[in-house]
Amino acid sequence: MLTSSQVTVILNVWRRNYIEEQIEALLSQSVTPQKIWLLQQCNHISVEKIIKKYHPMVDYFYSSIDLKYFCRFSIAHLVNTKYLWILDDDVIPSKGWIELCLQMIEEKNSIISPNGRILPKGDLTPELPKHKDYLTTYFIGDGHNRPQTTLCENDTVVDFGCTSFFMKTEWLKYFWNIQPFTFETGEDIHLSASCKLLGNIATIVPKQQAVTTGNLKCTYSYDMFASWKKNDFLTRRTEIFKYLITQHRWQPILWPK
Repeated sequence: MLTSSQVTVILNVWRRNYIEEQIEALLSQSVTPQKIWLLQQCNHISVEKIIKKYHPMVDYFYSSIDLKYFCRFSIAHLVNTKYLWILDDDVIPSKGWIELCLQMIEEKNSIISPNGRILPKGDLTPELPKHKDYLTTYFIGDGHNRPQTTLCENDTVVDFGCTSFFMKTEWLKYFWNIQPFTFETGEDIHLSASCKLLGNIATIVPKQQAVTTGNLKCTYSYDMFASWKKNDFLTRRTEIFKYLITQHRWQPILWPK
């Protein structure tokens, strides 16, 4: 039987102000998390009222310096539940998402993300669309023109997941057993690659409909704070792909052995 005692959720607070909407979505899940950890880096927005409103369900962690995207995976070492779910600050899940993830992770023993990417053969800039059908072929779960909701027709194995990561907490050992190329970006790539390399743990984007989608508000990620809009985004991530493939022998799905 599924229970709420199995899952810890980590939310990150930066400049976006969707925190209360995220917490409400988590508390409305068909299977609710045991605990929600709110991690704030720098003080760009006020969360004091939210912390008071949702205490003791929500625990609060604060860093006065920006420790970037990897900080979430570092603090996750303190999690004592079997499962861990790390969300980006623009993700609003549907009510059935945790239940779907719990069912699938037991069936597939894989990281579950609402959307993900497949690297075309030999392509080290897989996040740069190359032709008309590129998005629908290699962007899984969000491969359409600015969709409102993440949808996916079939369970799909991807090279790396995006936007949120549902996993077994014990898999963090794989994440940190390979030194990240940089702490500036690429935690999504690093998670999937390290778990595949060291634990043979795949990443799956599950079949999703409106009632089971991992993100109801995809348009939240199109704002000025989106990391993919930064000028050096593709350059930095190309270096990460090179590092993992050449130095650690990560094997993308479509690349020849």
